[in-house]
Amino acid sequence: MLSRRFKKQGISGPKYSLFYGNIREIRKMKIEANLSVLDPNTNDIFPRVFPHFKHWMHQYGETLLYWNGTEPTICTSDPELAKQILSSKLGFSVRSKRRPELLIFFGKGLSFSEGADWVRHRRILNPAFSTDRLKVITKSMVDCTLRIFEEWRKQNKYEETEQTVMKMEMKKEFYRLTADIIATTAFGSSYAEGYEIFRAHVELRNCCVTSATKVFIPGKQYLPTPLNLRIWKLDRKVKNMIRRIIETRLKSKNYGDDDLLGIMLNASTSEDPEKKLSIDEIIEECKNFFISGHGTTSILLTWTTMLLSLHQEWQEKLRE
Repeated sequence: MLSRRFKKQGISGPKYSLFYGNIREIRKMKIEANLSVLDPNTNDIFPRVFPHFKHWMHQYGETLLYWNGTEPTICTSDPELAKQILSSKLGFSVRSKRRPELLIFFGKGLSFSEGADWVRHRRILNPAFSTDRLKVITKSMVDCTLRIFEEWRKQNKYEETEQTVMKMEMKKEFYRLTADIIATTAFGSSYAEGYEIFRAHVELRNCCVTSATKVFIPGKQYLPTPLNLRIWKLDRKVKNMIRRIIETRLKSKNYGDDDLLGIMLNASTSEDPEKKLSIDEIIEECKNFFISGHGTTSILLTWTTMLLSLHQEWQEKLRE
């Protein structure tokens, strides 16, 4: 019925499959993308990021309807339409229901809060991202970057000749760098602590993605299946590591307010309910910022490096 109504408005999309929606097609195209298979409709190699969107937009246009299981979703690449939807006061842009495993992975922090909780969390956390505070942490970010440069030099010094070319996987290196920067600037923890959290979170992500690509059956997340048991174990591990960082700061009796964790810990002692965060809420926010800040930044650095390697003339312009 929904498909017919949208079709009358000129919006079509892949056919709905009972319970699965288009999950099977999405999974298949992601596998093909990782194998660099040609798209039969365009003779282009499937893009690795959201390959299904490019495939469907070529077939159905820049605005289409697809099904995430039983949930209908409109996808558009029309910037004017996107602007209209996001700026509307009529409630068009609503947060879709999140799968339980995604909430476990990202944490129930600011990104997934709504209503009064979102307002409270936003009011408490907003000062951490003021321009003045960001300027202060620039030095720490530079120090982290210089530290990884020094590690690269040490790796290369034993083979140093005029013709030496050092090869490394930049995605992995940028992953380490951004882990260090977030751990240092946002939570005041060491590189080792931050990196251990990220390693555990990567394993948790892989388990959650596997679970999220299966048909959602309400209540299944509470069953002790092997996958659920693994997700629960990793989630406890990540939370316990974050809790240890928090406990170390609490023992110091001087939380400070020069980083994100310090601001949240000061909020935990507030007498005003509108300005207070519980320790459990702080742990969820830490998970949220660890993951949200880390993935986007490391991917951006990786893509930038790749583009600079493909267009070497840009490097000269950047130096200038």
